[in-house]
Amino acid sequence: MQLVRRDRWIRQEQLQQLVAADGSPVEVAIVGCYLKRPDAREHPRGWGYLADDGHYGFGATTTQRRYDGDGELAAEARALFWALRRLLPAYQVTVVTDYQEIADMVDAWRRGDLTAAPPGYDRSDRPSGREAKLMYLARRVHEHADRVTVRVVDGYEDTALGRVANELSILGWKWCAGEVTKANAQSHALGIASKALGVDPILVVRVPESEDPDEPGDDEPDSVNQASPTSENGSDTMSDGSLSRSRRELLINGRRVRISDLIEAGRLAVGAELTYQQRIGEPPYRATVTERGQLRLADGREFATPSRAAAEAAGLTAVPGWAVWRVQPTGKTLHQLRVKLLKDVADEVAQDHARPHEEADAVRRRFAMLEEAQADAKEGRPRTLTVREFIKHWGLEDRDRTTSAQIDADLANHGLTTVPDFRTVSLDKTIRMLVLPEGGGDVVATEVVNDGVEPAPAAGDEESVDVGLTLGNLLPDDMSLTWVSPTASFEEAITAMQVDDFSQLAVLANPYTVHGAVTWESIAAAKHRDANATFSDAIDRRAAALVFDYDVRLLDVLQTLQQNGFIFVRDEQRKISGIITAADVVRKYDETATPFFLIGEIDQELRQLLQNTFDEETVRQACIAAGSSFKSFDSMSIGQYQAVLDNPDCWKQLGWPLDRYVFIKRLDRLRKVRNNVMHFNPDPIRPTDVGKLRNFLDLIRRYSR
Repeated sequence: MQLVRRDRWIRQEQLQQLVAADGSPVEVAIVGCYLKRPDAREHPRGWGYLADDGHYGFGATTTQRRYDGDGELAAEARALFWALRRLLPAYQVTVVTDYQEIADMVDAWRRGDLTAAPPGYDRSDRPSGREAKLMYLARRVHEHADRVTVRVVDGYEDTALGRVANELSILGWKWCAGEVTKANAQSHALGIASKALGVDPILVVRVPESEDPDEPGDDEPDSVNQASPTSENGSDTMSDGSLSRSRRELLINGRRVRISDLIEAGRLAVGAELTYQQRIGEPPYRATVTERGQLRLADGREFATPSRAAAEAAGLTAVPGWAVWRVQPTGKTLHQLRVKLLKDVADEVAQDHARPHEEADAVRRRFAMLEEAQADAKEGRPRTLTVREFIKHWGLEDRDRTTSAQIDADLANHGLTTVPDFRTVSLDKTIRMLVLPEGGGDVVATEVVNDGVEPAPAAGDEESVDVGLTLGNLLPDDMSLTWVSPTASFEEAITAMQVDDFSQLAVLANPYTVHGAVTWESIAAAKHRDANATFSDAIDRRAAALVFDYDVRLLDVLQTLQQNGFIFVRDEQRKISGIITAADVVRKYDETATPFFLIGEIDQELRQLLQNTFDEETVRQACIAAGSSFKSFDSMSIGQYQAVLDNPDCWKQLGWPLDRYVFIKRLDRLRKVRNNVMHFNPDPIRPTDVGKLRNFLDLIRRYSR
């Protein structure tokens, strides 16, 4: 079963002359087409989109099983999915549609209502376990709410982009219905898109797309293999072995190298034979590189990642695939080819005059650091630094999901990992940069039990995991665990508890083994039972079961904390390193709650300010002028407040004796703080940002009176 389910009929491309830099504003029109065929049982739903940066796509689906509502609305929702799948989060996207239902749905997603969908749409996971497309898109839009707006027009014919998007949707319908061939559809789409945008019909050269484990499921029956072949999908990539700017951005700034990248760069040939020697003296496992950038094993099975292919071939749960697969006859590992490709990319970035000088320098410095760290680790001298020092190499002061995934990808591309995982501990925790295991000898792994469970890929080798808030994130760095031995006295334990005002104390047989715990309650209970009780009688031995690893998610132990009041935490070396209490959890959530409530009050004050100052039509026109939509005052976002207050006419009408530029700049900064709070990033909001929230709230209230 394929990991990625795509429409059977789909084509996505980009015109070369219109490639835009990351963060650029992009407008995209989406249109759906639904026409019934009297001679068929299934009626295609065609879709199309066209963006002013040259991205366009079209296709169709015929399934009816997962949707029993309006066919044209369903087709337009399909166009929305593929357009935003391609454009987010790289650009500031304005979606143009003639369906108010589409705008309302996107606005609901941005606000956090992730259940919004067209009437009749099945929100449940597909039988394969994959998430429904629109439910996946809802999460993606909410995560990047500040990068998506919707503009509703009376009809698609009102804009040039809309008129071409409509033609593309009809092309998708005809292709699916068999009225045009794939080649004719592709040729016609290129012609109408290039003519509408006024550029030559030259495309960014395509590369096969690898399967994305995070891709949602399709609406098609699971028995149908819909993973698009190479000839059916386009992406923004390289030409003649030279990386385009968009591909360089992906490789250097946060995407793992794929086998298809090696093929396109000419470092790996389609049809090349790879071998994996698990044990000396045994026949090696063999695989062949396919046109789709996958590895085909001797039994015909194909896998998108080297680690998955190696694990399946050897019957193991995890194998570092990039390190163990060797290309014949040279014997080079895939990792060695990957490193060479990255070096080429780094050189190209250095010579890219279109990139700001400071950014190019930062990329080169980071690449050099990772290469040096790998060399040091191989020589047995791993680099040691705090997480705070580590993430500064990426220009960061704290971590969020996006930046953590970028760092994780950069590490994996250089064959590196951190111990402990930089995402699972606090910012001032010391970590080591180590190399991932390389092949050649036996791979330490566990035999797969043939129970139908898919083996996981090698940690740190193939996929980035969203770790969430972990116990290690909560442990303070400046506190060591206080403990006593099982042979301690009451006086020793009580003194230790009173000195630091502890309510409980670990009882350890050694630094790695919890014997139990003593608390004021257990001491009182032991003395109540027997006035002559010994210290051993006061040890609560049930606490020996309250030991969890540092990388365990906090959510997974909340019930245990609620029942027992505390748990013990074990570090990456299996040493009992700390204790977390219910009070620690309250303190952690208080760090998030304070800015959360401040943001809520700022939101209320700004909404009230706009309602008292402007009429709805003024606000609507200001939003439209800024590429945003407007439904009502109650549904406005910070981005929409910003659009209105940044409008010169609106600011003049407001009449505040303040500088508009400085005010909007601070509001934009607070919008980013808001996103960090709402996405529950592991690092607390900095006190300076909390202070900025308070000051801004006071400013609004002072001038609103």
